[in-house]
Amino acid sequence: MNPLLRQGSALLIVVGLSGCTPPDPPLLAAAPAPPAAIAPARVPASNDDDIANRPIEDDPEPETAPSDDDAAPAVVAVALDHAGDVVIGQRFSAEDADAQWHSAGLSEGGQLGSCEYYERGSLPEGVSMMVDDGHVARFDLALLDGSDETIIQPGPFGLRLGMSRAEALKRLPKGSTARPHAYDPETGEYLTWQDPGSDLAIRLELIDGVISKLYWGASGAVELIEGCA
Repeated sequence: MNPLLRQGSALLIVVGLSGCTPPDPPLLAAAPAPPAAIAPARVPASNDDDIANRPIEDDPEPETAPSDDDAAPAVVAVALDHAGDVVIGQRFSAEDADAQWHSAGLSEGGQLGSCEYYERGSLPEGVSMMVDDGHVARFDLALLDGSDETIIQPGPFGLRLGMSRAEALKRLPKGSTARPHAYDPETGEYLTWQDPGSDLAIRLELIDGVISKLYWGASGAVELIEGCA
């Protein structure tokens, strides 16, 4: 080929290449994130290792500060319906009593369903119960022989014979009512609290500002100021 022609051809090739735009490079996916660090595996503990014999302990429960409600006496926890394992409304008659029970003898020779008092049996020491119409109606902190023996057994709400009026009012729920004593209105009074959620009540008899009698149970029986009499 003519050298001149070869130079012209080469020039045309260079010009043609200079007029073309090179293609864009292909898009590549983003590099994956490096894997999270992995803690080295622990060597399994054997039965001889201390860690194997260490008890599993849960995280301690967060401590809560005591509230005022925790310190206040809970009325719902005080049962006016029983003494020991005897319950108000429970059927009980002379036929049910055994040698462990002692009666006041009020219903001897009386008609069926007459009122009677019992003590001992399964009742706590110092507690007697009124049975009316064959059913337990109320409990008294009192001995049937009328002795002056001191009764240390507490009644509901922690009330005790010999407790002052001021202390009794601290223990009784709100809503107690007071009225003069039937036989000693000058120095005596009745303090009565009726459970608003049931037909149960408790009454204190006070003389000279001190609890002399205490009884609780069905509200109708609590209203009887002379018991079975």
